[in-house]
Amino acid sequence: MEISRKSKRRAMEDKFFNLPTDVLNCILDHLPVRDAARTSILSRKWRYIWANHPNLVLEPKNMFGDPANISSDDFIRIVDGILLQHIGPILTFKVNLLDVDITQEPYVDRWILYLSRNGLRKLTLDNFSLDLYDLYPLPSYVLLCRELTHLHLSNCIFKRPCGTTGSFRSLKNLSLKQVAFSLEVSASIFTASKLEYLKLTKCSGIEHLNFDGCVESLLHLVLEMNHEVKLSCFMNCKSIKSAYLAMEVESFDPNERINLTSLFEHWSQISKLTMDGRHLKFLAAAYVTSALPVKVNNLRDLILFGINFTDLDQISCILCLLHSSPRLNNLAIWVKVSETADKNPALQYLQEHICISKHINSLQTLMIKYFEGSRAQMLFVKLILACCPSLERISFVDNRVKAWNLSNILKKLLLFPRVSKAQIVF
Repeated sequence: MEISRKSKRRAMEDKFFNLPTDVLNCILDHLPVRDAARTSILSRKWRYIWANHPNLVLEPKNMFGDPANISSDDFIRIVDGILLQHIGPILTFKVNLLDVDITQEPYVDRWILYLSRNGLRKLTLDNFSLDLYDLYPLPSYVLLCRELTHLHLSNCIFKRPCGTTGSFRSLKNLSLKQVAFSLEVSASIFTASKLEYLKLTKCSGIEHLNFDGCVESLLHLVLEMNHEVKLSCFMNCKSIKSAYLAMEVESFDPNERINLTSLFEHWSQISKLTMDGRHLKFLAAAYVTSALPVKVNNLRDLILFGINFTDLDQISCILCLLHSSPRLNNLAIWVKVSETADKNPALQYLQEHICISKHINSLQTLMIKYFEGSRAQMLFVKLILACCPSLERISFVDNRVKAWNLSNILKKLLLFPRVSKAQIVF
């Protein structure tokens, strides 16, 4: 009986230890680094599984539990040890530099140099320093990572390449947060003909770059709170399918002749657009009529945040987009909180538009976040109910309606004339 149990256990262990290498690597991917390293004592075969593991995610919390228990020197020493004992290529390398003294950057430079010789494809450097202006200067030999397809950086600075030739020609996914580009940086660093996803958040010095190399490949674009970035730089990217646009007011260039019409003329393939109210107002350019001179035939999802229902340009622009997008299915609006109702030029516009508006045949869902039940908001919902025969659902998420006023608003909403059987959900 005891022998039978032992033989069964041994048979199960054999099945586990003889799993294909890619399955074993998948198991290690789901373990914290400290636990993945401990698997090397399981058996003779497992001794080399961790040493050959191609994906390294090195974060203090995954290595030591409580990051407070580790010093900068300890972290550097352990990462050095992991790389020294590693066998074979490293395809993915992610490191959090929160606990690394940035004055010890030569250690990080050494890691990047080692990785550039080992077939690196995905690199993530998170420099979440307590001082947001303490930028890590990237070494020029990061350009030697010829096979790099994914690059995610935060709190870094690109300086002059110092004679190093090369660019990220294999890059498909680029995400930069609080990254600066010096004046001397090569304009062709991102000559990435395969780039599909580009995200720039709070970056500076972007005007020194040239993105012409990715005009044919770029599918997804995120521009968020960057300094002096021009939308016109991306107008030739005619394959864009989704875009997220949220810019600082100071970054708008009055000489940049970009409006909604030119935007959709260039981005004719776009199916999902996310935009803040300030950007919407900038692109409206105070001339929006009931519809654009171009049809936005591929737009399916429109997400607008920071919308002020007292702003005539924003409200008229939203209705203009609805009438210009024959296949738009989903509209989401995040209301700007603390809306003042003393003067509201959008009210008369909405009242007039209810009477003259044509049907908006494609819209299926409307979601309004931070709904307050103001007169302008109620008129907007009334218009949507009266003009959208395909509407299936209107939902109010995190609404700001007072409990004592909710039943009143519901009664009004249910009495509004409608051309659909749409549900109204709070």
